[in-house]
Amino acid sequence: MPGLRWIGAGLSGVLTGCILSAQPAAGPAATPAASPAVAGKPAGKSEVPRVFYTGRGQFEIIAVESAAAQATLELATNVWNALAPLMELPAEGFSSAVAVRLVPAEQWKETMLFTTVMEPGGLVNVRIRWTAGMDSLVVRRALVQALLLRRAVAWHGTSEHVTVPLWLEQACTAWSLTKERPAMLDAMQQESVRLPPPPLESLLGWQRGTVESRGWELASFWLLLHLQVESGNERHWEAWVQAILGGADGVRALQRTYGGLWRDEATRELWWQVGFYHQRNLYLLPMLTAGESREWLADRSRWLSVQEGRERVLTPDALWNARQEPWVQAELKERTRQLQTKLAVIHPFYRNAVISMGLMNEAALKGKAADFKNATDALARDAEDGRELEAATAAALDAISARH
Repeated sequence: MPGLRWIGAGLSGVLTGCILSAQPAAGPAATPAASPAVAGKPAGKSEVPRVFYTGRGQFEIIAVESAAAQATLELATNVWNALAPLMELPAEGFSSAVAVRLVPAEQWKETMLFTTVMEPGGLVNVRIRWTAGMDSLVVRRALVQALLLRRAVAWHGTSEHVTVPLWLEQACTAWSLTKERPAMLDAMQQESVRLPPPPLESLLGWQRGTVESRGWELASFWLLLHLQVESGNERHWEAWVQAILGGADGVRALQRTYGGLWRDEATRELWWQVGFYHQRNLYLLPMLTAGESREWLADRSRWLSVQEGRERVLTPDALWNARQEPWVQAELKERTRQLQTKLAVIHPFYRNAVISMGLMNEAALKGKAADFKNATDALARDAEDGRELEAATAAALDAISARH
């Protein structure tokens, strides 16, 4: 079975490839750990790529620079967590992880910013042109594209028909962004105010290789939200997305799964137009559940570092000792920004813990040891308080449910 090659740029307004074409199989893909050095460079200690994992069967990040790997590892974790419920990603991970190779810009030979390849056997690899100032949106879209392709392979095998529709890729990229930064939802709604919806059939048939319209990117996101709402308990969404990733025509598959919602093409188009305006104008204040808040806080509390070639979780003391390292400084600033964004939507049980974590990060950035220790202790207490409140509430609800 020939490998399937995807080429893509992740920027609106750029002539985007992401074209699907068959290529002769070049044999089994080399495992990332077997690569002695980055192509074109002599092997040497500073050039040996390292492998980082977000989780078993999720993403593996292969990079020469630790700072690049750390940033991508963080983003890949967020993308996986955001798409896990939407795309029914397996809790135990896939049988093989998506390999993400960060290629230094001076070694990049492609015209696009990233390429995604399905190898014989179903392995999915994505290569990203990496620079120090790389736009995170490009990396996010590359990760989303590769993960959707891996989801398609898990459902349909290495069929030549597997595909990732452009509108779905755009929608899932926006979905993951709003899950990480809820305030982006308001910004996207404001941006969409004067944009008319494209015809549904045209949006579903959106092809790669053209100048990508920002209006169509936003419409893709509103379509995804509309389909989620309309799916209801019938699980139309799951059946439909599995069909289109297998190469089914979007409109025909939509008719088979959601067709009970309309009588004819005109009604179907009206259904979409109404859904577009509703989602675009709906005022939403996303609020995480207590469980989601706890998991997000735990993820923000976890610091991974590579020491002597092995990944280790940093203790608070180790984090303090490493606070002046460039990647730690950059990550402290980024996590503080995320905390500020998330505070408005975090569950009240864990709001104090988020504030304490922000104070801890700030103390580390400013080098204030006493403040860092106080904030670290407060974070532990606040997180425990949140867990106790969550458990007590669950017990009370269970008791009420049992009585009725």
